[in-house]
Amino acid sequence: MQKNPVKAIRAKCLDCCCDSANEVKLCPVQTCPLYPFRFGKNPFIQKHYTEEQRAAMRERMNKLNSAR
Repeated sequence: MQKNPVKAIRAKCLDCCCDSANEVKLCPVQTCPLYPFRFGKNPFIQKHYTEEQRAAMRERMNKLNSAR
């Protein structure tokens, strides 16, 4: 089974940190070329939302917060 390259980087980071997600989060090796991708996301891709999408997301968050 093939993995998305960024997901493969996440798996490598978990392997490096003995499968501890918290250790990946706290990773001190900022010089590692994989460091920016350690959460399994590409930090260099920015999503652009329309105003309608933003309003829908705000509404969903408000519903979640009011349910608490």
